[in-house]
Amino acid sequence: MRYQGNLLLALLLSASAAMAQGHDMDMPQRFAFGQPAEEVAATRTIHVEASDAMQLKFDATDIRRGEVVKFIVHNSGQALHEFSIGDDAFRRAHQRAMRQSMAGMHHHAANVLSLKGGESGTLVWRFEPLRGKALLFACYVPGHFEAGMYQRLVLLPPALAN
Repeated sequence: MRYQGNLLLALLLSASAAMAQGHDMDMPQRFAFGQPAEEVAATRTIHVEASDAMQLKFDATDIRRGEVVKFIVHNSGQALHEFSIGDDAFRRAHQRAMRQSMAGMHHHAANVLSLKGGESGTLVWRFEPLRGKALLFACYVPGHFEAGMYQRLVLLPPALAN
């Protein structure tokens, strides 16, 4: 019995030390809605503004299945904002992780940018040819999605080859 108590104490101490040292939240890198791509593969660029008015403003929203898009995202506000590409399953998992995480958590996911006020970032994404699934572009900082900081899009059919 004493051995089990010592083992439990050692596990708790090592978990606490790991939490104190790291503020990183690793998310899966494989997604049903697409995958990261190299910048040289991008066929177009879309600019996005994340604002403290809890809005994501896109200069274009006509994204096609199979297209590679370079997103240049600027946080024009002072608050921390995210720009993430996902679907409803990703939204549920990411929001659950955000609620359980500590303040100041940094994300390591290929489909998420975390931007402090005034920062800009780039995300290049290859959209998989999904049928009938809506994509969510959203900020999951606690309270921001609920305040309307998201945009739901359905991918257009692939462009016809000439």
